[in-house]
Amino acid sequence: MQQRKGGGATKILYTLNTVRKIGLLNSAQALSAKNTCKACALGMGGQAGGMTNELGEFPAVCNKSVQAQSTDIQPPIPIEVFAHSVDEFRDLSAQQMEKLGRLGEPIHKSPGGNTFSPISWDNALDLATERLRDTQAQRSFFYASGRSSNEAAFLFQLFARMYGTNNVTNCSYYCHQATGVALSGTVGTGTATVELNDLGLCDTIFVIGANPASNHPRFIHQLKGCRDRGGDVIIINPAREPGLFKFALPKSPKSLLTGGSEIASDFLQPRIGGDIAVFKGIAKALLELSSEDRAFISSHTQNWDGFRADIVQTSWSQIERISGVNQDDLVRIAKIYANSKSAVFAWGMGMTHHAHGVASFDDHCPRFNARHDWSAGRWSFTAARALQCSRRGHYRR
Repeated sequence: MQQRKGGGATKILYTLNTVRKIGLLNSAQALSAKNTCKACALGMGGQAGGMTNELGEFPAVCNKSVQAQSTDIQPPIPIEVFAHSVDEFRDLSAQQMEKLGRLGEPIHKSPGGNTFSPISWDNALDLATERLRDTQAQRSFFYASGRSSNEAAFLFQLFARMYGTNNVTNCSYYCHQATGVALSGTVGTGTATVELNDLGLCDTIFVIGANPASNHPRFIHQLKGCRDRGGDVIIINPAREPGLFKFALPKSPKSLLTGGSEIASDFLQPRIGGDIAVFKGIAKALLELSSEDRAFISSHTQNWDGFRADIVQTSWSQIERISGVNQDDLVRIAKIYANSKSAVFAWGMGMTHHAHGVASFDDHCPRFNARHDWSAGRWSFTAARALQCSRRGHYRR
């Protein structure tokens, strides 16, 4: 049976078809926007304009970006559509809803009503002003789309704070707030500790609970670059995503003609929710291999002895049972990691969209505190950040 792959000619044809639908001029204006990508937030050139990434590479654009931009410049939803009830809208899929068009004017649903009605901007602003005036600031909640521009987001949160509340978020909150909370308490920043340029310098990349082949395809080029340098790309995911094994890069004629490029060099397939056990297993293997960087740990971590004791006391049988991954596979990955000079951990919502999403990153070095029994399901920490703390040069300090 032929192996499935991601990318390829279908992605090129999709992009060309989308450009044809929205028009060449509109496409050029949308894709040259001086902002981040509306699909994955990767830089689109900033003030240099779109389709150029932070490294000055052109064209740096993928079909997800084209799709995101195209939805913003659709024709307005016809007024007649709003004659249908809310119940009828519920019967539509997310894709069908998106294809209805964009909102061209404000709409309003009255309390107890079952339809949306277009209203004028003056009426909309008057109604919003009235509702805000009658509401206590701390009982209000400001929510926006993560696809809005950075400038719009800045003004949005500034307006909310002027009103008197910091109850402000957007859809990205539900994606990576677990990461932001955890990293703030461990490495002191709620965002990534590497830049795009760092991906061209590392020799090992862990991709955990994410599918960049579909959701942020430009990352695939960095993964392929790591493989081309003789490095390792380790995929940890309950799902075996085809595009993470074979991906035909649209910008590479060789990759297209040869049926795709190898992306993953190794793969672990844990049980859903088994992330913490996986990383405790890798940490345990590292300790048994005496591969921890003791000088780094001494200089940059706290309570290492408590963390180490917990890892040592955790049995391999527990780790295998909860993670669904056998000891030999975890030791193999630990050896690859131990032999790397500069590694990067990249993860997605498969790691954060759990009840223990924050715990997957927090409560370990440098502020480790084993408050609960992990094997009983009261997850409080993982070795993920401890692994970074135990090897040199893996993140900026």
